[in-house]
Amino acid sequence: MNVRKATRVIDSEIAQVANFSVRRALPDAGVRSLGPWVFLDHFGPFDIDPSDHGVPPHPHAGIETVTYLLSGTMHHRDSAGHEGMVGKGGAQWMTSGRGIVHAERPMVGEGAAKMHGIQLWTTLPRALKNTAPDYQKIDASTVAERQREGERLRVVAGELDGLTGPARTRMPTLLAHLTLAPGNAFEAAWPQGYEAGIYVIEGLARIDGATTAASTGQFAVFDDEGDAMHLENAGDGRLEVLLLGGAPAEGPLVFHGPFVMNSLEQVRTAEKAYVTGAMGWLAA
Repeated sequence: MNVRKATRVIDSEIAQVANFSVRRALPDAGVRSLGPWVFLDHFGPFDIDPSDHGVPPHPHAGIETVTYLLSGTMHHRDSAGHEGMVGKGGAQWMTSGRGIVHAERPMVGEGAAKMHGIQLWTTLPRALKNTAPDYQKIDASTVAERQREGERLRVVAGELDGLTGPARTRMPTLLAHLTLAPGNAFEAAWPQGYEAGIYVIEGLARIDGATTAASTGQFAVFDDEGDAMHLENAGDGRLEVLLLGGAPAEGPLVFHGPFVMNSLEQVRTAEKAYVTGAMGWLAA
């Protein structure tokens, strides 16, 4: 297999969300999207305050939001009437489409004293920017998983190395979580026509069999030339990475707060829908 090479390693930046801080890796000044993915926040680990109401009700349009949990339990509710709760290893996958208001709250319970996870956004294809809102509750037990000595691969969306994730996707999309023990390596075919990147949740990754490395909080972008992904754990502890990619985003992309559209006119339409209540209402 012809291994893809890393073209850029991005340092995440600290950003404030509600009452906690996150590492924000996407969007970056030089990388606006990676496949359909346009946003990546890494939050935690942090202790859960029982009085914490999480992220209050807020709107989205033109995107899908994905919250993947590494620990803790998260409750989701939205103005379209969807509600769900997932724990460690699960995901909340919400399609905002033409517009929705949602809120997420960490829950305190047995085994859920710490919150740790990743929130991502995809941009929807041009033809689906105004699709009806939807929601998928992806329990950890439904995520495709394989364990080998020194390696654990979990696929949430798309197909990788013979595993197919449970998420229903609206564009060619890949999202997987890989854990490697020290000294271990992972290599697998990467889908044809998919852009490719990794976010290092924890540890030190040597990329593409060369000297390029990415460590905790860094996002590596790969070229489009090869047909395989190769990673090695170059550290003394475990390596945890998020592998993500897919078909290139359909542009132009117009970012405006919680909306990602293809034109300024679409953004203004979404803003009007929110303030007039056309997206529905959600109590704090």
